[in-house]
Amino acid sequence: MLEQGLIKTHFLGKDGFIWWIGQVVDSTKWAGNLPSTPTKTTKDQKGFDFRYKVRIMGYHTAVPGDLSDDDLPWASVMLPVTAGTSGGARTAPKLRQGNFVYGFFLDGEDAQQPIIMGVIGYNQYTAIMKDVPDTPFTPFSGYTVKEPVPRNALGTTQEEAEAVPDNLSQASAGGGGGGSKTNNKEVMESPLSLVGRKNGANKEANDNESRPKIVPTISKCEPAPLVGIQREVKNMIAEVQRIQKTANDWETKVSTKIDNIEEAISKVKDNATKAIAGDVKRITTEIQKNAIKKVNDTLKETYHDVFPSQLGELKTKVESANDELSCLFRNIMKNLTGMVGGFLNQIMDRFITTPLCAIENFVGSLLGKIGGLIDSALGAVMGPIKGLLAGMGVASSALDDVMGFATDALSLLSCDEDPRCSEVKEWNPINGPEISATLDLFSIVSKAKQASRLVQNAVKDAANIGDTLSNLAKNADFSDALTDTCNVGPVFCGPPTVEFIGGGGSGAKGNVIVSALTTVLGVDIITPGGGYIGPPRLKFNDSCNKGKGATGRAVLGKVPGHWLPGVDGILGEGHVGVGGLVGTGLDETGNIVEGAGDDDIWVPESFGVTQIIMDNTGIDYLPAPDGSQGGDGRTWAESDETTIKRGDGTYDMPYKPGEVIPVSIGDEVTSPGGQVEVIIETGTITAKPPIDKLKGGPFPSLDTGDYPVVLEIEDINILDPGFGYDENDEVVIGNGAELKIKTDALGSVTGVNVINGGIGFTEDPDLYIERDTGYNAKLMPVFKVNRVDPDTAPSAAVVQVIDCVGKF
Repeated sequence: MLEQGLIKTHFLGKDGFIWWIGQVVDSTKWAGNLPSTPTKTTKDQKGFDFRYKVRIMGYHTAVPGDLSDDDLPWASVMLPVTAGTSGGARTAPKLRQGNFVYGFFLDGEDAQQPIIMGVIGYNQYTAIMKDVPDTPFTPFSGYTVKEPVPRNALGTTQEEAEAVPDNLSQASAGGGGGGSKTNNKEVMESPLSLVGRKNGANKEANDNESRPKIVPTISKCEPAPLVGIQREVKNMIAEVQRIQKTANDWETKVSTKIDNIEEAISKVKDNATKAIAGDVKRITTEIQKNAIKKVNDTLKETYHDVFPSQLGELKTKVESANDELSCLFRNIMKNLTGMVGGFLNQIMDRFITTPLCAIENFVGSLLGKIGGLIDSALGAVMGPIKGLLAGMGVASSALDDVMGFATDALSLLSCDEDPRCSEVKEWNPINGPEISATLDLFSIVSKAKQASRLVQNAVKDAANIGDTLSNLAKNADFSDALTDTCNVGPVFCGPPTVEFIGGGGSGAKGNVIVSALTTVLGVDIITPGGGYIGPPRLKFNDSCNKGKGATGRAVLGKVPGHWLPGVDGILGEGHVGVGGLVGTGLDETGNIVEGAGDDDIWVPESFGVTQIIMDNTGIDYLPAPDGSQGGDGRTWAESDETTIKRGDGTYDMPYKPGEVIPVSIGDEVTSPGGQVEVIIETGTITAKPPIDKLKGGPFPSLDTGDYPVVLEIEDINILDPGFGYDENDEVVIGNGAELKIKTDALGSVTGVNVINGGIGFTEDPDLYIERDTGYNAKLMPVFKVNRVDPDTAPSAAVVQVIDCVGKF
């Protein structure tokens, strides 16, 4: 028996144990207090750990009008000893609105500091009201009207709902006499975790899982596995820079255990070298098979031109030539790893991003060097045979056709793929299939032929083939692949861009509209394109991988015939769009069109992209550049960091504010905010502190503008029709919009009429159907984009759109 003194001591444990039973109130009264994601400082935490508002029986009034939920004291939670509260131990309570809980008062009879000790569970047969009832202490659902309810938790029988008081049972049954039967206003409640926490380890795991993996394809679908080469280079650069960040970035350090940075980097490079060398070996093997066949088919013709007594000597020379060719290719295969490794060493600190042009340069340079060596070696191998045939009085001009064969064979790489081949070349568990961009095989072949000339005369005779290859591998010089105008440096992180893939047409372009809450509201179509025979797929590209989850669908519509600029415009000289004509300003009927240039392209009336329907708005996308830099789907430098490009083209890892940096003449320093300074005197500088984030619009160095738009609802995308609704139910949305639903016999939403589209939406509207008996309908607005005059548009209704397509 607990003893209690007559005089209150205010000493915990000596004044008695006052316990209670209560009910967690509406989640809107306490959810904002819960801890969210980790912050850099404790001052940034908005909540005070897990606390809830609880209406306690006997202590608090039963009528919220007398004591509102807001005025209830905060109740803390007693966690088990298995939970812990620091040092990495963490357990989150899973309490929800409507839960009945019990506990005690830390301050005894004063009853102002309740502590929750446990929760009273509902059983399988307890009927729970969906909405918060007017009378407290009645079971109501942990789900709000806006949340989806598990369909397998719905009552499916007409059993008595004994847990519901008679007065509410009669009301829910329509007021007629008798007990209530369960209906679709009541659900079987099941526990569900309310909050989750992010941590460095989870982020690390997500980054690893979201890294695309190559989908193997047969050679006829991809004669040159260039997508795989690009992916390996991207992955290597990203992994090396992540390892390097562990030296000076504590967030990366705590989530990534690296004992020896140099050893870890070397291992990553070696793995990438082997993978890329394997891809190049696949191309070289095809050249080898064709080269040996070409040589032997050509030599067969000479057998008929010599005397029978000379065949033995000729046969010996041919066999020797085949042996030397086999030796040549074995040497090439053996030295491929060294050649690829030489290239990766040269780009290790030069590449921040890996654009397609960089891969085209590298692959063209490497294949050109290999092709040039093969052609040069073929000349050395064929020399003795040509000399023998000349001595026998037999013409050997046919053998001259073999020279230059290997370089010409590279043209086979640019053959069209089988139309049955899949467009999907990459896949990852997070984002699913990835549609890879198409590399310009014509450009690669052209670069290869240029590079082959540099080594055409490297092989003087068959005897020095091995030495030549070994020297080339040791001193692999790919400077010719790095001198192009291709930008391999960082880009400023900003809003995502939208890419239209497939569909049979071309030319569609648009700007992504990002809300202040970092979600994608839609796409402003800048150019509809033309020639589409089916809706193209959409891909939202975030160069720094800050945002995630946005998906949508393209809608096609008729677009009139129009000109697309040629040489200085979208498609480029010599490239013709679907159904397009390149010429002197003539349309499809042959009429002269004024203002059309010689290389402009006429696209006849066809289908183009006229609208984008969002299926998921995603989260965490940047509305405007925030000063951070990156590329290839990762952030390389944060918005407060200083970056340096050295005079030799290499990049240092980003510097934190206040770090002292040695600099030399010619170095380019980019400070927080995007200001670039070229160093004119050797010495040291101190990394500058961060500046205030820009309020809309990008840095001038990005050479893009922004323009205002006002959004109104044009249509509604029904993601889930739900059930149990009535056509007279009110659709809640705001901003003056008025919607009317259409339903079928089961109460599922079959359509939505937009009576008034409202105006001035700047974020995802809180769109739901107000209905006690309806469940799970999920509606997504489709916005009409109105470009407006920035001087006359109301600022509160405007969304600033970053023009990533070009100056608007």
